[in-house]
Amino acid sequence: MKFIFADAQDTIDPNYDFLNDEFSSDRVLQRTDKYPHEIFKKKPYDGMLISRGLLDDGVYKSSSKAYSAAQSRRLRLQGVKNFLRYFDGEIFGDNGAFSYHKLDEPPYSVAETVDFYEDCGFDYGMSVDHIIFEYDKRFDTDAEFDDNFKVTETMQKRYDITLNNAKEFLHECRVQNVNFHPIGVVQAWSPQSMKSAAKSLVALGYDYIAIGGLVPLDANLCEEIVAAIRDEIGFEIKMHLLGFAKAKQLERFVKYKITSFDSTSPLIKAFKDSKNNYFAPTKYYTAVRIPSSDTTAALKRKISSGVINQNTAQKMEQQALNAIREYDKGNTTLEYTLQCLKAYERIFRDKVPLDRYKDILSSKYWQKCTCEVCQSAKIETIIFRNSNRNRRRGFHNLWQFQRELEELRKGHNIKC
Repeated sequence: MKFIFADAQDTIDPNYDFLNDEFSSDRVLQRTDKYPHEIFKKKPYDGMLISRGLLDDGVYKSSSKAYSAAQSRRLRLQGVKNFLRYFDGEIFGDNGAFSYHKLDEPPYSVAETVDFYEDCGFDYGMSVDHIIFEYDKRFDTDAEFDDNFKVTETMQKRYDITLNNAKEFLHECRVQNVNFHPIGVVQAWSPQSMKSAAKSLVALGYDYIAIGGLVPLDANLCEEIVAAIRDEIGFEIKMHLLGFAKAKQLERFVKYKITSFDSTSPLIKAFKDSKNNYFAPTKYYTAVRIPSSDTTAALKRKISSGVINQNTAQKMEQQALNAIREYDKGNTTLEYTLQCLKAYERIFRDKVPLDRYKDILSSKYWQKCTCEVCQSAKIETIIFRNSNRNRRRGFHNLWQFQRELEELRKGHNIKC
């Protein structure tokens, strides 16, 4: 059960100046910024994944590109391992079906995709799929009586595109005798259609399949799909779960012998979740919001409209930062710190989660944590403020999650 981290150019400036909120003077983006595996002595994942939909490579234009045109060119020229500076783990490639879900057909051809994986030096490459969102087991049982559960022309077309592309993809890989391992992708709308798609891929000759369309589904539906497919194809075929965001519920999937899964969830939660931003062994904590008064939209609006004075806002912001740092050193009380945090946050938010702030501050877990991020950034790790703090917290979450996954493997005697 390998944890594959889906990269979106999430790097940090290792020498960021937290007191002055400035990048290091010698910073050169991509060259001096560090990936998670370069920050920790032991990398916090078993492999990495690059989704082609995030590359600005001139094939398909969208607003969700994490890699610039220059970075996309450099990736192809240098190869994926040199670009990511990741040499002691496996690298997967997929096409990012979610990024082009509004198109009638995928923007990438099969032959060109094979060339992309081969030229870049991926270890594993996934067939060109087209995502199907309408998953429901009632498509198997109620279609005859309920028009809401009749398979549409679009659903069937995407199913056929995914399966036909997988067939062509495997054929092209064999003709070219590629160095990467091909993975066939399953996209369908019900347990029975998932089973049929997986069975077809195995019949084509795939020994490794990936299950798509899981991102919007809860853990119960994900398990329903995995159980149905394992029932159909057995346990010898390797299985990958694409975009599996239910990382905290992995234990219930152990019995299905999942080979690998990719996720960004531990990192993304650091700055996109409203409550669960900082991972500890037994619970999630909420990060303490002290955003910049110069860049916070809600606060800037109040300043520009004259509701609050800019100097006053900056003074309260600095008081909040000073208080939380002095609390970390043991020089001030929790009560005073919470008072300063509340005073600043109330000028741009109606509700301040003081109970959750009290929870994380009183735990002082960042002082106990042995990961390299918490040891170096200290209290700054739990402050919700700009990308270099927020990504560091995400890096910590990756580290913590990998530790929990290792414990799960040990408990079930799983070798990775």
